Amino acid sequence: MSNATIAEPAGIFNDVIGPVMTGPSSSHTAGPARIGKAIHGLMGGDIKSAAIYFKKDGSYPGTYRGQGSDKGFVGGLLGFGPGNELLADALNEADRRGLGYSFAVEDNSHPHPNTARIVAVDSRGREREFLTESTGGGMFRIVRMDGHPMLVTGAFRELFVHCAESVSLDSLCSVAQAHGASISRSTESSGVQAQVTFQRPFPEELLRIARELEATGCTVSMLDPILPVAGRFQYDIPFFTASQALEHCGGKAVSASALALEYERARSGLGDDDILFRMKSIVRTMRRAAEAGLEKDLPVSGFLRPKAAAMARNLSNANVADLGVMNRGMLIATAIMEYNSAGGIVVAAPTAGSCGVLPAVVLPMAESMGLSEEEQAEAMFAAGLVGVFIAHQATFAAEVCACQAEVGAATAMGAAAAVQLLGGSSRQAFAAAGLALQNVLGLICDPVAGLVEIPCINRNTMGAANAIASANMVLAGFDPVIPLDEVVETMLRVGRMLPSELRCTNRGGLCVTPTAVGIQESLP
Repeated sequence: MSNATIAEPAGIFNDVIGPVMTGPSSSHTAGPARIGKAIHGLMGGDIKSAAIYFKKDGSYPGTYRGQGSDKGFVGGLLGFGPGNELLADALNEADRRGLGYSFAVEDNSHPHPNTARIVAVDSRGREREFLTESTGGGMFRIVRMDGHPMLVTGAFRELFVHCAESVSLDSLCSVAQAHGASISRSTESSGVQAQVTFQRPFPEELLRIARELEATGCTVSMLDPILPVAGRFQYDIPFFTASQALEHCGGKAVSASALALEYERARSGLGDDDILFRMKSIVRTMRRAAEAGLEKDLPVSGFLRPKAAAMARNLSNANVADLGVMNRGMLIATAIMEYNSAGGIVVAAPTAGSCGVLPAVVLPMAESMGLSEEEQAEAMFAAGLVGVFIAHQATFAAEVCACQAEVGAATAMGAAAAVQLLGGSSRQAFAAAGLALQNVLGLICDPVAGLVEIPCINRNTMGAANAIASANMVLAGFDPVIPLDEVVETMLRVGRMLPSELRCTNRGGLCVTPTAVGIQESLP
């Protein structure tokens, strides 16, 4: 059985609401951090230097400094995960620890826009090469190692054995198969390789054979799971799309949060108490990020001086329209996004570039309605379920589908959360999510100077307002006509039609205005 056949369904905690991470970007900071951490594990923590090569026509070259990919990759190679507070200072930490690193651009035919080839050298001078993808929302794949095809997503325990072609790996594979492992083999000019994937800890018999092979000159690499929820080989998932979920209800008025709990129970294998505990923790992290952004005068990390704290002080005296929870949401979205840009700890929901939308919907509504932390968690579950539907049918990567896949996905999720808070059904939650996403189809991704500041911050505020308005429209009886699944499919189709200049490359949209060009030229 090849591990390439293990189809991992999207998980609410792995793919949608998370990771808990150091800002500013999930695909460009958290994804690289996980890639680097995986390479750190595969090399047994022994890395003296690394050269990171970016795909020339991809998204990294124009954004890797502004969106923290340099810190992500280097911090990961030091062993830091995306939520490690040292990640923000990873480059200085590498200098202190003696890790050499470099960044370069190369022609690379690999199709994914977030492609990086990494050549790492250990303390004995041995060179290892990895071809990697950051696939959006902090998720990643390593697809080649030392010239061999492979697949590492961080969901499983992995064992790799690479030997000269004359060495037999039959005994290793036979024992692995007897213990229920997934096995993939390849033969290249450099030799033979076996990838052994486990759900559980490696059996001692297998480790003994691996050590014996290593003693003969083979290279052995091992990796523990990196994602919050480990993978499994078999799933009994009740539904994958909104239409399937509604059919699963059988005409009953079931809440979106109840469906989400059923889904995540099947996906993760965790019990309800554990699932709820994890989501409550995420709610607290979001609240802390909002408080930090509103109460502190944050440092200037790019070109934009943070304004959320001053806005909070001035709002009561300013001549502004009374928008109720939307004004509070405006402050929260701005605060969290500014905290994200400053390298604070935020929750990607579903990405760091859209991390202000969902809390800007849930937190102010919960405050105004006097709702409990558990009710806020239920709203997050409703949002997470809509995110699962998007993950199954489209993407969260702005490099693939522009900002409609980030703020667009987040505003759809926020609309479902708002319906849940207001006591609506799953059918209403999905309708509101589809309406919200309809409103932002074609939204481009054009971060000025390659930073997650303008227009990302203000688009998060727009996304929160859109979510609440869409929920209210549906609950008041409006029919958005086009089902959520069809809107998601349209988002993917529209995204693929957009030129690369409008998909997070810093080469189009607002990025090429005279003001934006001047800002970029003024940055160090």
